[in-house]
Amino acid sequence: MDEQKRQRIIAYIHHRMDEYGISIERLAEALAEEEKKIKPILFRDAYGNVWDGEGDMPDWLKRAVHAGQSTEHFMVEPKQ
Repeated sequence: MDEQKRQRIIAYIHHRMDEYGISIERLAEALAEEEKKIKPILFRDAYGNVWDGEGDMPDWLKRAVHAGQSTEHFMVEPKQ
């Protein structure tokens, strides 16, 4: 994205925030709340498919397990 386009987008966002009475602080709070809701990724394959371990096992992981791969092979290392 070129700088001119980036500046136009920023101006548009500022205008809309003013229009709806949204402060930078409130936006930051809302983003922080959303970040807390994001579940960590527990499994990932080489194609970028991910699963957080909740709900039914996704098809990509079912196929891999059916083909003989272990789920541990796809486990993501925890961030320290």
